[in-house]
Amino acid sequence: MTDINQILTSLKRKNSEEIQTYEEGFLLAPASPQALEQLTTLSEKYLKQPLSPEYVECLQLSDGFSLNGLNIYGTTEKLDPYFLPGIVQVNLAFWQEDFHRQYIYYGDESQYRLAFDIKNKKYVCLDQNKHKALQFFDSFGQLLNAVIIEARILNPLPFFG
Repeated sequence: MTDINQILTSLKRKNSEEIQTYEEGFLLAPASPQALEQLTTLSEKYLKQPLSPEYVECLQLSDGFSLNGLNIYGTTEKLDPYFLPGIVQVNLAFWQEDFHRQYIYYGDESQYRLAFDIKNKKYVCLDQNKHKALQFFDSFGQLLNAVIIEARILNPLPFFG
């Protein structure tokens, strides 16, 4: 099983490297306890599902982020320093089409969507264009790790297990 802490450590390392190289990193400020509490309320009200505890751990490091084409949605929409959707808002927009109501979307990458399949109770990597399930996972951490490896988001890669 993938340890979300290994992934978060790899993200912090990459952020430090980018700060040294470009004087700016990709991690945002951590989500505040109030923002996380409000997100829990909105998730229960609109998505009718609790959010992954591992996703919440990511938000405690950075309230969403965008790295090399991988976007993990934040508690709310961000416009600065780059555009990043809020998780509830993006899901409500997707849910305008019935097909998307089977999923809670946590993020995207140029080839993939990172989601939770409500019907199958599994995390899933979906093909971005065909919306076809490519692989199922037991946790958000496993899903995130697989996408990081497959799309070569980090170098060196965080975990191969």
